[in-house]
Amino acid sequence: MKSSHWSLTVLRVAALLASLLAIYQMFTGFGWAGPAWHGRAGELAFVLALVAAVGAFVWSRRSGNKGLLMHAAGMAVIGLVQMALGYLSVTLVHQSIGVLYLVGIIALATLAFRKPGTELARQETSAVQR
Repeated sequence: MKSSHWSLTVLRVAALLASLLAIYQMFTGFGWAGPAWHGRAGELAFVLALVAAVGAFVWSRRSGNKGLLMHAAGMAVIGLVQMALGYLSVTLVHQSIGVLYLVGIIALATLAFRKPGTELARQETSAVQR
């Protein structure tokens, strides 16, 4: 029983990078860091959330941990909603959901590192069972 499959590594790296981008976006979105690439960082964070969701999907198939999959998929959906709200200039809702996204993506990264689950033992089929 181990937890070092490539999909878990992809999930962890993507969630960590998305968390760092979300923190950067908080500072640029509220104007605390001056003019910056807030929109492009949001698009990149969405792509990283999608990559994390794919990694979580593969990991859930190997470990049976559906919680990380649902959390990562939810963050990807919220990231997509955030992009749409930003393009439509719905500022107050965009900022409110952005704070929730920040908390959620940091929680995803934390869960991916602390409680990923363990890889399920694979049953080998013998020639008689085939």
